[in-house]
Amino acid sequence: MKQIRKSLFAKIFTAIAATAVLVVIVMALTVAVWMRDGFASYLLKGELARFDELAEGLADAHQSGWPELANDPQQWADFIRAHVPPPGFEMGRPPAPPLGAARGPRPNHPPPFGAGGGKLMLEERLVLLDAGGMPIVGHIDGPALFERRPVCVHNDCSGPGILGYIGMNASVQQENETDAFFLRGQYVSLALSGLIAIALSAVAAYIIARQLLGPIKRLEAGAKTMASGNYAARIRQDRTDELGQLIGHYNTLAATLEQTAKTEREWISNTSHELQTPLAVLRAQIEALQDGIRQPDEKTLTEMHGALMRLSRLVQDIKTLSYAREAELTTHLAQENLSQIAEEAAETARPKLSSKRIELELNLPSEILVFCERGQIRQVIDNLLENASRYTDGPGQVRMSLHDDGNDVLLTVDDTPPAAPASDVQRLFDRFYRVEGSRSRAYGGSGLGLSVCKAIIEAHGGTISAGQSDMGGLQITIRLPKGAG
Repeated sequence: MKQIRKSLFAKIFTAIAATAVLVVIVMALTVAVWMRDGFASYLLKGELARFDELAEGLADAHQSGWPELANDPQQWADFIRAHVPPPGFEMGRPPAPPLGAARGPRPNHPPPFGAGGGKLMLEERLVLLDAGGMPIVGHIDGPALFERRPVCVHNDCSGPGILGYIGMNASVQQENETDAFFLRGQYVSLALSGLIAIALSAVAAYIIARQLLGPIKRLEAGAKTMASGNYAARIRQDRTDELGQLIGHYNTLAATLEQTAKTEREWISNTSHELQTPLAVLRAQIEALQDGIRQPDEKTLTEMHGALMRLSRLVQDIKTLSYAREAELTTHLAQENLSQIAEEAAETARPKLSSKRIELELNLPSEILVFCERGQIRQVIDNLLENASRYTDGPGQVRMSLHDDGNDVLLTVDDTPPAAPASDVQRLFDRFYRVEGSRSRAYGGSGLGLSVCKAIIEAHGGTISAGQSDMGGLQITIRLPKGAG
């Protein structure tokens, strides 16, 4: 498991760190390219700014353009030499010959700004363009960097004052070692900044990986504890993000499993206890018959049959609850007349109620159709009437009402005192739960009747609840949907 932890930590750390490193490298390369191009553009603009005399000469020589220079590279080169001082020849330069004058031998001085060494000569780099930006002499080197400055009338570079442009292609190499040294220094600074950023991103990746792995480790330990059968352990909740929500869901699951395990233990204990009582009665009577203490007369057989029937009902109730938990309780739904089912159950229960001086009142319409399992709904009504018969003092009254409530139907069973305490009403549907005093085992119930009713009604998509009746006793309310679930 430790290897898995290390692997998970390594994956998180590598993912975060690699992403940060990749971003830093891409940004550094992008900045380096922008820096190189920007610096070259800056140098090129600086060179163009020194050609004021050339721009003035072109402005003075402008006559509907520069027809003398058009497509004449030699005269363009001579014009440049006449207006751009070469290094060391700025002072005492002879005046420039007018355009169109006969050209003598080329002056014997170094070419402007030097040539060779892989660099273009100045006249090869300069381009003369008209006011529309179209080249007159020279050519624009497409892939290379190119800048231009306007040639204006009396320095008026607005609108019609623009006569043309002086353009300049970038040099093939850096002009001097100073510029190269400056760029190298910027590249070194950029590389150091990138390394610092990568180091900081690695530290951040380590911290984030540890932060993410901490709650995962706690979840792993909690899962191992839960797998061992200990549902009481909880994980410390100190986060509000998605991992914090996951920890909260884990704690909720642990609490649910703990409650389920407790309920299961109570279920098994109560079931065995309830089964033990009728079995003990049957055993005692059978042993009495074997020892000759009792005779197999009608009284003895009746008592044995009563214990057997109680045991049979208990087993059937347990079976019904087991089916409800496995979602296999309702299998054959059909449209049935609920009024008829309720009336049949009432007629069956009436003799027993009458024997206890309990009056049964029915408020049933002629027909209310619902989709249900007829036998199971009949079992629910039988249980409710049986429950009312056991826990209603005579003389008393039981009232069963049924009415349409839109998409649902409501079935209520009210009885007269005694009533269950208000604090115990909501627990009446718990398995094997009995209210002390009026609702005790002395009345012969197993404590599963209302639990079975709840399981059947919920399997039909309905609800069942208990409350205080206006008749002084208990009221059971059932809401069933009319349509098929």
